[in-house]
Amino acid sequence: MKKVFAVVVAILLGLAVGIYVLSSQEDGKCVTLNATFRMGGAVYKGYQLEGEALVFKFERTGDFFTQAIETKEFTTDEKFSPKKVIMEVNTNGQIKRYEAKLVKEKEDRFIYEASEL
Repeated sequence: MKKVFAVVVAILLGLAVGIYVLSSQEDGKCVTLNATFRMGGAVYKGYQLEGEALVFKFERTGDFFTQAIETKEFTTDEKFSPKKVIMEVNTNGQIKRYEAKLVKEKEDRFIYEASEL
């Protein structure tokens, strides 16, 4: 009788963990970053998760860059629930990071904005 009870408890515990894992994955959304650059030439290199921060990476190489303000939009292919979103700009080896601010939450995605200005 005790073995049957232990098996039932184990099955129920397993179901509860499975439901929790599935529901926590559904909480995530695609993340869109509206990035504003103070000069041209920034090339998008992708994103990566660093702990609880989602980092959008950009690289700028060369000697001359257009002195025009540019705004571009980038969206992840995967769903996330990040605590922070960071825009990282690498200009000829000099790396600067800018924390993005959540500006809107839609049904299917989080929209953040970050700026070099």
